[in-house]
Amino acid sequence: MLGHIANRYLGVLVLADAGLTALALWLADEARHRLPFGSPVAPGYFLEWPIYLAAVLIWPFFLRLLGAYDPRRMRGFGDEVRAIVPAVIIATALLPAFFFAFKFQFISRLLVGYFFLLNLLFLLNLRVVGRLLLNALTSSGVATRRLLVVGAGPVGQEVVRLVQENAWTGLRVAGFVDDDPAKAHSTVAGHPVLGTTDDIVELVEAEQADEIIIALPGRAHARILRVALALAAAPVRVRIVPDLFEIVSVRARVEDFWGIPLIGLRDPVISGFDRAVKRTFDLVLTIIALPLLLPAIAVIAVIIRLFSSGPILVRLERVGENGRLFSMWKFRTMMMGAERDRRYKQSKDPRVTPVGRWLRRWSLDELPNLFNVLRGEMSLVGPRPEQPWIVERYEPWQRQRLAVLPGITGWWQVNGRSDNPLHLNVEYDLFYIQNYSPLLDLKILWKTVWVVLRGQGAY
Repeated sequence: MLGHIANRYLGVLVLADAGLTALALWLADEARHRLPFGSPVAPGYFLEWPIYLAAVLIWPFFLRLLGAYDPRRMRGFGDEVRAIVPAVIIATALLPAFFFAFKFQFISRLLVGYFFLLNLLFLLNLRVVGRLLLNALTSSGVATRRLLVVGAGPVGQEVVRLVQENAWTGLRVAGFVDDDPAKAHSTVAGHPVLGTTDDIVELVEAEQADEIIIALPGRAHARILRVALALAAAPVRVRIVPDLFEIVSVRARVEDFWGIPLIGLRDPVISGFDRAVKRTFDLVLTIIALPLLLPAIAVIAVIIRLFSSGPILVRLERVGENGRLFSMWKFRTMMMGAERDRRYKQSKDPRVTPVGRWLRRWSLDELPNLFNVLRGEMSLVGPRPEQPWIVERYEPWQRQRLAVLPGITGWWQVNGRSDNPLHLNVEYDLFYIQNYSPLLDLKILWKTVWVVLRGQGAY
């Protein structure tokens, strides 16, 4: 599903899910008092505002964690059911914990049962109503967007077929753009071939196009770049059906178009609700972890001071999200001035001190990175922040790893760390960017524990 449609629709779902969850709680409380089931209870409400607040915050988190806000789920109602049901079960199972946390003495299992059924009913019916409303809006011509498909070959025809099957998205195919003389002024898959790629800017204006999908074959690499550059100033959204990995730009984002991957130029990668969830996740875990780690941090500081001359902490210049430079804090593991000696990481690096080698073995030198997480310069999970001189040597496709916040750990670190060659590290980072989810972050954090304990690839 295309990103701008998904973001708006899913944003409404998040707010509606939170509101309906609160409503289900209130109705469950009412039902426990008014329905003739269970033992008699005193008048008044069981639930107070902290429970409502907890539910409004926790329910969207578990729904996102289980994939209920994944645009790919919108391909079918069954996909949404398979995400919502387990999310509601898990979140409801945790609800009694909030009763204890807020010291509510009476816990009604009947109330929890009413709430579970009402909540599930509300959330599933919300999806049904949402689909009906989208269909009604697009069928009436409201919220429609005109689409030009560049390339009338098999891939372009498949894009058109998917658009026609999913008319509720509001996309309307204006026609094809193709350079094949045999297709000029003809009809392909029921839609006209309006012109060639040389006419793309004029066709956008003439057809009042809102969306462009470039579905040219890989051998047309030069034409893909020419079309993308020609549309740079046009007021349209551009997507590319990827065939060559090299065309990925710094701000590109891979999206799912009903099974066809598209690369969007200049799109944010982790944004909106996902960004808020990721930032909240970082802050909560960091705030919990720091007090527990402070004794270890103090001991490490003393050891460095006793066995090595120089500062305990070092401030290293690194490249962060969107190429912004920031100062990353680490425990010093090298001799003074070693950072000026530009070289890639290697085993048995003579610049590393004996204490530093021990710190690196257990990844303890990275504990001060938590302060960068608090400042919003890093995330717990993401691509490792790179040195500026290495980023200067990147190929254009490698720069996509800068499209998210760098992390203390990441997909590369739990899949070999420094044992992997540099080019493969970037591919691991791009895999993470394209497949980000809170569940993937939890998986990476869990695997990091075992990787650190084994000391795999640490030097």
